[in-house]
Amino acid sequence: MYSFLIINIFELLALVAGTIYITKYRAGFPARYFVFFLWLTFFVEIIFGWFPSLVYYVDSFSFLKGTLLEKNFWIYNIYHIINFYLYTSYFKWNINSSLSKKILNFLLVAFLISSSANLFLSNIFFTSLSSYTFIVGSVMFLLSISFYFFKMLKSDEVLSFNKTLPFYVAIGSLVYHLMITPIFIYDNYFNYEKNPDFVEVHEIILTSVNIFMYTCYTIGFFVCSRKNKSYS
Repeated sequence: MYSFLIINIFELLALVAGTIYITKYRAGFPARYFVFFLWLTFFVEIIFGWFPSLVYYVDSFSFLKGTLLEKNFWIYNIYHIINFYLYTSYFKWNINSSLSKKILNFLLVAFLISSSANLFLSNIFFTSLSSYTFIVGSVMFLLSISFYFFKMLKSDEVLSFNKTLPFYVAIGSLVYHLMITPIFIYDNYFNYEKNPDFVEVHEIILTSVNIFMYTCYTIGFFVCSRKNKSYS
């Protein structure tokens, strides 16, 4: 519970920094879009991230005990599809190659359809997190970052890469997804009574990579603000 609170704090710091940045400077659409995504993430985490605790500890929600809504798998299964879709779209908007954009557009549509079908045609929607969403979404996401880094290396942007917001988003989100995806694939082992060691390692890694990721975002907004430029 405390680890989740720490994550919420770092989410809020990045969100505040991002909101100040796009409000103070004429940030481009990708930057505004990314801050909107941070707002969405914070809303989901605050409302639904704490949902199981509300059901367990608050009498007003006790009627949900023993029902499919007792856990928050259902909302996070939906959110993770949105998460991979929006991250990939963000990097798609920060590349110039028309071929790369066409590839990502095709993958985005295919991912949206296939991952949604996987949720509704299987029995995992309310019972566990979808490993399919994480595996396929991660491959698509990594490809979009690869396109972005390739574009950066071929342009003058490589001379000032540490002054652009997409660079910090790329580093933070890349480390996060590389570390978290393998853990969520084995999320069925998340049971404190049966696998306490796995739960402990899960919480340590999850907390650490979230702190790293949101710190990268906060630094990115701060650096761009210091330069008084609206990098996307």
